[in-house]
Amino acid sequence: LQAPSKSKALIHKTKSMAPEYKEREEDNMNGADSPIITFNSTSLDWPAEDELEEIEVQCAGRAYLAYESRLLSLRDFLHGSSFHANNAAGVDSSAATDTAAAEENKKEYDLLNMSEKKLDKLNYYQVLQRGLPMHSSTEDIRKAYHKACLRYHPDKTGRGEEDAVFLLVKTAFDTLSDPMKRRSYDSTCHFDESIPPEGVEEQDFYTVYGPVFERNLRFASFNDPMRNVKNEAASGGGGGKKKGKNKKNKKGGSNNGGGKDNKKVDKCPPFGDDDTPLDQVHSFYEFWVHFESWRDFSLKAEKSTDHDLEAADSRDEKRWMKQEIDRKVKKMKKEEMARVNLLVERAMAADPRLSREKKREKLEKERQAEAKRKDEEEKAEVERVAKEKQDAENAKKKTEEDAKKKNAKQLKEQQKKQLRKAKQQFRKLTMAAYQAASPNDSSDSDGVWDDMEKMNDDVELLCEKLSALELDSLSEALGGPNGLAEVREVAIETAAGSERQSLLAIEARNKSRKEDADKQKEAKLAKTSAPWTKDELAALSKAIKKYPAGGAARWDAIASFINNLCKQEEPRTKEECIEKYNLIASAPAAKDTTAAPVDDKAWTEKEDTLLQDMLRKYPASMEKNERWKSIAEGVPGRSKKECVERFKAIREAVKTGKKARSNEKGIKESSKQKSQIQIITQDSTGDSCDKDQDESARQ
Repeated sequence: LQAPSKSKALIHKTKSMAPEYKEREEDNMNGADSPIITFNSTSLDWPAEDELEEIEVQCAGRAYLAYESRLLSLRDFLHGSSFHANNAAGVDSSAATDTAAAEENKKEYDLLNMSEKKLDKLNYYQVLQRGLPMHSSTEDIRKAYHKACLRYHPDKTGRGEEDAVFLLVKTAFDTLSDPMKRRSYDSTCHFDESIPPEGVEEQDFYTVYGPVFERNLRFASFNDPMRNVKNEAASGGGGGKKKGKNKKNKKGGSNNGGGKDNKKVDKCPPFGDDDTPLDQVHSFYEFWVHFESWRDFSLKAEKSTDHDLEAADSRDEKRWMKQEIDRKVKKMKKEEMARVNLLVERAMAADPRLSREKKREKLEKERQAEAKRKDEEEKAEVERVAKEKQDAENAKKKTEEDAKKKNAKQLKEQQKKQLRKAKQQFRKLTMAAYQAASPNDSSDSDGVWDDMEKMNDDVELLCEKLSALELDSLSEALGGPNGLAEVREVAIETAAGSERQSLLAIEARNKSRKEDADKQKEAKLAKTSAPWTKDELAALSKAIKKYPAGGAARWDAIASFINNLCKQEEPRTKEECIEKYNLIASAPAAKDTTAAPVDDKAWTEKEDTLLQDMLRKYPASMEKNERWKSIAEGVPGRSKKECVERFKAIREAVKTGKKARSNEKGIKESSKQKSQIQIITQDSTGDSCDKDQDESARQ
């Protein structure tokens, strides 16, 4: 029989089906839309057993699929359970407790009656206890192992030490009790590594990506088997030895979970929905961007490389195998992180919440750019209007200035023309009046001018000094009887005024030059008013030796050397350095008083006498420091330094030929000064205590 193409045909052999599965399948078939074809075994002629053909029958049904999914670890052990359903639906705690108790009382797997094929499908957690969660604690695994030993130990079953079931239980416990082995084993359990493709619709985003992120949380830091061991050791369990060992691992171990900077992360931020705030969305993706999987690929790499470390013939071969395995592990780890990063990138690209935020930010940027553009346009318009207004004002002002210049030029040309006409007319009238007054080319009868040349000089002087109006008035005066005399008188007054103005101009110029010279002198005195200090004089002496004569820009270098060495507030110029050098060079024997210290307290006659006596008492053959210390003790109120300076001052006065005392103190003081000079002269031949100071003072 052939069923329709769009329906399923279910063939049930009631003779060979177990009763419990028969009832379940009949219930499923009664609620299905597919046609049911049932054969009655009594109405058929069954062939002989040796004539039967072996065929594979594919099992079907929701219960069988769930059973196979748990065996193959395709589904979480708690998925679909009442505990999971009650927590998801939010039932009360009492109902959840009853459901959990019912789960605990569920019948365990009977490993002794299972076939080898079904045993291979069970994972180690199912071998120890049915429903044992993958992330159970070490204590829960130990309890499950004890219960399994009570059932499958050879002493209980009598199947011997080599019983495959007991060895499987023992292997499961040995693997799950060791944190490193357990991590490697958990990493090899079936895991769906697929990620959604690109182009997921917005309405399907939460249903498509939510389970994927939840599935990948299996390898987060808070689900790391090693973390359970660390927490148990930190709480005090396992003895001091294990605690110390864990401390060592804690110090040198690496962070293989989600998070950054070795910071412990207890949970992942919720994936949320369309109404989740943006800060929580960013926190979620921040967690996954810094996600580091603890997944261990050691066993998988060992199988893929086909290397068995225990079967190595030598240490070199074992080391080579381990290097190959580590290289493969590193590659797989890199691929794993690339897969997680790709998942995060695709999720962020398809997340409608982030898309809305990007659109909002884009619109905000466009709005800000538009506002900025409008502000710039308004500013440019204001500047343009202001510029046009300014240009118009400038053009108007320029036009007025040009008109003024043009009028001034015309007026000036007109004045020049009038002056030229006035000069011509004045010359003609003066010449006519002169010729009329002396027709025979002799001196005029009135004796105004001696000759015509003097008359012409006066006329030219008047033409040069007088204005057009004044020349016109003189021209009118020439028509009178005393016209020439008036012209002569005006010429004499003009000449005298010109000479007086010239003298005044010369006097003003000389006065201005004198004032400028006085100002320059005062400025020079003000600049050189600051006295030279001892450090500056020493720096000048060093600079003169360092930069000898003949070098380029010698005094500039000397001034720069002094300023860099002394760091004074007002730096010295090269002119000041030259002036000071010339001053010192002009008086080589004189001592520079600006660098010498000044005594705040003058020496008295009594102190000079005591110093004289001490110099006689302590000769120069003594040790210099001890000698001057003794001399200072013999002169009350004076220190050793003051005694040395007084001694040097008197000796310097002797060398330069100056008197040590003023003439006002009389003949008596002069005799005492001579006695002091004799003592110091005798003492200076053997004294060498201040040789370096004398040398610096001479410099």
